Amino acid sequence: MSGNEQQVLSFLTELFQKCLGFSALNTARSALSTVLWNDDGITIGRMPSVKRFMKGVFELRPVFSRYKDVWDVNIILEYLKLFFPVENLSLRELTHKLVILIALVTAQRAQTLCYLNIKDLIIDKEKCVFSVKRNIKNSSHRKSAPIIRINRFIEENLCPVFTLEEYIKRTSLLRNEETQLLISYIKPHNAVSTETVSRWIKFTMSEGGIDVERYKAHSTRVASASAAKRYSVEYDTILS
Repeated sequence: MSGNEQQVLSFLTELFQKCLGFSALNTARSALSTVLWNDDGITIGRMPSVKRFMKGVFELRPVFSRYKDVWDVNIILEYLKLFFPVENLSLRELTHKLVILIALVTAQRAQTLCYLNIKDLIIDKEKCVFSVKRNIKNSSHRKSAPIIRINRFIEENLCPVFTLEEYIKRTSLLRNEETQLLISYIKPHNAVSTETVSRWIKFTMSEGGIDVERYKAHSTRVASASAAKRYSVEYDTILS
């Protein structure tokens, strides 16, 4: 066993003794694999002793899904229909409606929604397209920057693009030079953080009748993906 291999196992053991779970240890193993390998070019994470160690961690601290079932997006959609016409909504109501609509139709993380920028937005008669030009959670040198396409709906009361257009128009005089799409509806109307976007999503879920003690803002991803599967959307589309 090489010195690097022994050091890595000692380090992972220390993390394990601090009661970290399999996911945390696996992240550490992956990070170390990017910089440590043996003379044969095998990364530290693929070495037999490290693989056996990680298998043991998984047996002792298995990974379970956060949710055994998922809430029905139709509950929220019926609630959002009440907030129409959008011209009559307060900026707060308009913001909350836009955020959860985009979250549901894109299945993106709150972080990605926070990074949407009006400088990188194209809107036409059929859709809008955002080019995300910042690193997100799953960014890597092997992946191109995500392109987020949102189609128009026939029903304007649930159309994310129609709601987006009203939001941009309503906030145009509040932005100064701010180009991040989502800004605070409270003065001084600064760009908001990922935590704020998550809080907005969770608030709308709660108001719409979803148990937010059980389901967090992140659950919009699995809820929308599950709904897409029920309506026979192709798997490649869901995964993208």
